This record gives sequence, structure tokens and C-alpha cells, in this order.
Amino acid sequence: MAYFSTSFKRLMIFSLGLITLLNMLHTVKATDSTIESNTANIDLLWMLICAILVFMMQAGFMCLESGIIRNKNNINVALKNISDFGISIVCYWMVGYGFMFGVSKSGFIGFDDFFFDPTGTITSGPAMTFFIFQSMFCATAASIISGSVAERLKFNSYLVITAIVGTILYPVVGHWAWANSDDMFGGDGTTGWLYNLGFTDFAGSTIVHSTGGWIGLSIILIIGPRSGRFIEGKVRKFTPSNLPLSVLGVLLLGFGWHGFNGGSNLILDEAVPGILLNTFLAAAAGIVACLIFWGAQDTTAPAGDLINGILAGLVAVTASANVITPLGSVIIGAGGGLVALYVTRLLERFELDDPVGAIPVHLAAGIFGTLVLPFFAAEEYLIGNQNLTDHTGNLRVDQFIAQLIGIISVGLYTFFGSYILLNVINNYSPLRVSKEDEDIGLNIAEHDSGSDQIDLLNMMQYQKDTGDLSVRGPEDIFTEAGQIGYHYNILMDSLEESDKIMRKQKDNLKIAMKNAQKANQAKSDFLANMSHELRTPLNAIIGYSEMLIEEADDDGLDTYSEDLSKINSSGEHLLALINDILDLSKIEAGKMDLHIEEFDFETLLKQVEATAKPLVEKNKNKFIIKSKIKKLKLQNDQTKLRQILFNMLSNAAKFTKKGTVTLTISKDDNDIKFAVTDTGIGMNEEQLDKVFEEFTQAETSISRDYGGTGLGLPISKNMTELMDGKMNVESVEGEGTTFSITIPIIVQEEKQ
Repeated sequence: MAYFSTSFKRLMIFSLGLITLLNMLHTVKATDSTIESNTANIDLLWMLICAILVFMMQAGFMCLESGIIRNKNNINVALKNISDFGISIVCYWMVGYGFMFGVSKSGFIGFDDFFFDPTGTITSGPAMTFFIFQSMFCATAASIISGSVAERLKFNSYLVITAIVGTILYPVVGHWAWANSDDMFGGDGTTGWLYNLGFTDFAGSTIVHSTGGWIGLSIILIIGPRSGRFIEGKVRKFTPSNLPLSVLGVLLLGFGWHGFNGGSNLILDEAVPGILLNTFLAAAAGIVACLIFWGAQDTTAPAGDLINGILAGLVAVTASANVITPLGSVIIGAGGGLVALYVTRLLERFELDDPVGAIPVHLAAGIFGTLVLPFFAAEEYLIGNQNLTDHTGNLRVDQFIAQLIGIISVGLYTFFGSYILLNVINNYSPLRVSKEDEDIGLNIAEHDSGSDQIDLLNMMQYQKDTGDLSVRGPEDIFTEAGQIGYHYNILMDSLEESDKIMRKQKDNLKIAMKNAQKANQAKSDFLANMSHELRTPLNAIIGYSEMLIEEADDDGLDTYSEDLSKINSSGEHLLALINDILDLSKIEAGKMDLHIEEFDFETLLKQVEATAKPLVEKNKNKFIIKSKIKKLKLQNDQTKLRQILFNMLSNAAKFTKKGTVTLTISKDDNDIKFAVTDTGIGMNEEQLDKVFEEFTQAETSISRDYGGTGLGLPISKNMTELMDGKMNVESVEGEGTTFSITIPIIVQEEKQ
């Protein structure tokens, strides 16, 4: 009994020990399974975090593009960036993902998993995570295009382009290189033809970035540059709306890029820190290379080159971030920055307008980064690339050939595919906005949105069109346009007050002008009436004096004859003065008319010579007439023309003694010119300025010495202009003067 008890105890102890051991073994096995499960979950979590980081790149693109373009288009650009995200994701979910990761058809395109929904499958969680991550890449490719075509592409046209990118352009080239998703992500393991060729593009320097760049380039060629960007071979720089916002966009892009490259590893392992380090270094090297380039030229680096330098460095390293050393990443990043800098100038030389530099950054730097991968990749990676075709026996050269084939094939498909398709669409529905819409800005033209700046400009335009100074602009001390509006309104207050004063003064001036016109009219009427009243008795005095002179001569009363001649001469002088005043008053009152008639030039010339010759020779002057005109008919006011010529000749005769007075006549097709030249006292510049002023002579001493009223030449000038002609004067003091008139041979009746 005691033995049995002892044995039973031993059995119980053994059983308990066995149970404990089995339980311990089961616990160890369960712990190993939990660790594997946790590791897988951590990998999925890492991909989701990276997808969120890539999604943040949408905000980066929005800030970059909105800040670097002009104010009048920044709302349009912002809405494009948020809209292309929605369109690209939905299109990618419907068909794009199936084309990219579906069962491969000869390595060119996938053909299942449309309307992606892995619910209920064993790999649903990883597959959904993989889809989310890849869809962010599709959205990035579409956003790249937005910057290259900004400020002149229709909003709806851009949405159509985004749909095309998310369905048949990006997914197809993505399938060529990345269709090798294994079964843990819901894939079947089939691969694309570029992958089978050994082509390598870790996170999409070519597949994502160059694809967006090629499509952007094709659209630029279709729609052309922004209005006013290139003028006669010169590049016009536009002022960015908010450059600090663009810098913020670059920083957001750099932050998101770590998810772009880090997540492409698909798992969180010891390779991720190296990938992130290479990404970080390449970005820094890109901007440093640009700073050194401009510093070597002793010039401050343009803001656009610094912004694009960072981004180009990131794009360039994206193809090889997992297989290069930190030194390699620095070299590749610096090279990408310099490539973008040179390609920017190349585009400007060919007048290809890329507002934000998307093509230099994403296309050019993407090509560069993909091509240089073989020369910086670790040798063990190249050895491990089992798909690489042996062309030369040299791994790096063979890899370069594979990279070159990939770049060319992606470029041909995306560039020509998009160019042909969009060109067809453009022929039926233009992709570009109208010139008017581009001028007023897409914020208003496409979205009916405004801004303080636009409101202020519209208000200014309204004031210009209407002259209404009572309208005021927007005031906001927290915006630049609002502050300008505040001070502009203060200026408008002052101008409006001044305008009121000026309007009042203008009204007063109008009243004064009316009164002056009435007074002037009264003066002209008075002179005309008085001249008429004076002429009648003067004519009687002149007539009676002439009769008395004849009688005195007949009676031999020479003493009386001399006095009577003085009376007659004074009467003639006074009558001439009254006639001049009457003519002047008629001119001022607008009552002088031309009596057009046809007459012979030779007859006129003989009359002028007969009248003027005694007057000229009175001061012992020689009178010369130079004319080769014969048998010419003039159609003009003969009396007034004769009066003008007589005034000119009498003026020359009066101021010339023992000299020469020459009348020169010439003509061209339609005009005849009379020029009277004397060798008299001449005039200086001051005297020439006053020569056609009424009642004015050169100076008082001349008036005293030579006589005259100063009305002959002003009246002659007015009569000449009434004939649609012109009167000129040239003079040299001490040498002589030339007065000339040029009038039409035929004066038309309607020009009276």
C-alpha cells in the first residue's frame, strides 16, 4: 500500500511535469507565431504610414505650384491639385490597378482586378495596403502634369487628362516594370517585360516622374506657352504669387518623399534607414550643387533653381535609393540639380513654357537618375539581378543598356500616346482657355473666384471707365492688397475732394468763358459797326480832297495843293487802318468768307507788280520777280490773295533800304508757293516769336521809325489758313527776312 502510494505520487509528479513541458513547448510555438504576425503587421503599418506621407506630397505640389504662379491663377491651380487626386484614385481603382498588377498578358498589360475589392481573401489586408500605397504613386504622376501646364489649360481639360493618366498611361508602364507583386499582396507573380529585361527603377524616377514629365511635355507642345511669356526671342519673367508658400511646398514634398522611397521597400527592415539617408542626402546635394554653380559665377542663385535643385536631387535618387552608398546619393543628387538647371534654360531657348519647372525636375532628372544607376549601384545587387540580359559581359554596361531601353520605351509610349490622343481631343474641344480668359486669370474665368488684388484692379478699371471717384477698394490690414487698398482709398478721398473743387472751378470758368465770348462778340460787332460808320465819312473826305487837289492844280494854287495832298494821304492811311481792323474783326467773329473764282496767274502777277513796284522802289530798292510758271489757272479768292501778297511786299519794302526785294513763285502738283525775300534789317528769335501777333511790331523803336499798325501780317496769316494754306517766316538779324505762303492751286468750296 505504501509502495502504491509512492508510485502514484511519482506518476502524478511525472504527469504534471509532462503536462508542464508540453505546455511550455506549445507556448514557445505560439510565441513564434505571434512574432511573425506582429512583424507582418508592422510591415503593413509601415506601408500605410508611407502612403500617408506620399499623400502629403499632394499638399506639397499644391503649395509649390500655387505659390510660384501668378495671383490670378492660384485658386485654379489649388483646385486642380485636389481634383486630380480624386480623379486619379477613382480611375486607378476602377481599371488602372487591374492594368498595372493584374494577370500579365505577354508582359505588356494586366487584365484583371478591375474595380479592386479583395474583401474575403486571405491576403485582403496586405492587398488593400498595397493598393493604397500604389494609388498614391498614380496621384503623384498626375500632379506632376498640373505644374507644367499651369495658367492656360482649361480645368475640365485637365480632369480629362488626369483620367487618361490614371487609366491607360501610368498603369501600363507601371505594369512593364513593377507587375511582379507576389501572392502576399494578392498578386499572381506574373511580371512585365521591362522587369524581365532586368530594368530597375526602385521607386519611380522613370515610371512615376518621367511619365508625368513626358505627358506634360506633349501637352505643352499642343497648347503652347503662356501669353506674353516669350516676346521677340526674349524670356519674360512673371512675378510669383507667394514664393515662401512654394518653399513650404518643397519642404512638404521632401518630407513626403521619405515615404515615397522608404515605403517602396514594402517592409520595414534594416535597409530602410539607408534608403532614407540616401533620400535625405540627395535632396541636400541638389540644392548645394546649384548654390555652388551660381556662387562660382559670383551671382545670387535664382529662387527657381534652388527650389528645383532640391526636387531634382530627390527625383534622381528615387531610382536607386536602395542600392547605392551615401556618397553615390550625394553625387546623383548634385547631378540631378545641375541637370534640371541646364534643362530649364534649354526649354526657354526653344520657347517651351513650363511655369514650375516640372519637366526639368521630373523628366530630365528622372532620366538622369535612371541612367546613372548602373555606375553607382552595389555590385552584389547587379550580380543578384537574375533577369539582366548579358549583352557585353560587363554587368554595369548590361544594366545601363536595360535602363536605356526602359527610358526610351516609357518615353515613346507616354509621350506619343498622350500627344496623339490629346491632339485629337484638342481638334474637337480646345484644351486651352481663350486669350480673354487667360488675361483676366483662371480664378475668375473658370471658377468665378476673386481676390483682394483682383477686386482692387476691377475697382480701378471701373473708375477709369466711368470717372466715378466715389467707389472704394477693399481694405484689409492683414493682406498686402488690403493695405494697398486702404492707402489707395485715402488717396481717392483727396482726389475726390480735389475733383469737387476742380469741377466747381470748371463751372466758373465756363461761365467766365461764355461772358468773355459775349464780350468778344460785342467787341467784334462794335468794331465792325464803327468801322462802317467811319469809312463813310472818310471816303467822303478822301473824295473831296482829291477834287480840291485837282481844282488847286488847275488854278495854280500849289500851296493849297500840298496841304490837300497831306489831308488825302492821312485819310488813305486812316482808311487802310480801318479796313485792317474790319478784316480782323471779321476773322475773329468767323464771318470772313472766301469768294472762290477762277483767274489767270499771269494777270494776278501783273497786278501785284504794278501795285508793289513803286512802293518797293520808293526806298531805292530793286524789285525782282522770279517765276517760271506760265498759263496757270488759279481757283481762289483773287482779292484776298492779292491783299496777302501786297502786305508781304509792302512789309519787305518798309524795312529795306537800298537793297533788294525778291518775289519767288514755284509750284508742285497741287500747291503754289509765294516767297518774298528782302535784304533789310531782319529779326532776332524774340522778334520772330511775336511777328504774327496783332497790334505788335518788333519793338517800339521800329514802330516809331518805320510806322505801321502790326495788323498786316496777322491778317495775311489768317487769310492764308482760311485758304487751307500756311504762312512761314525765316529771318537773320542784319541780313534780311523771307515770308512765304503755300496755298492750294484749287481751293475747294467746302473748305471755305
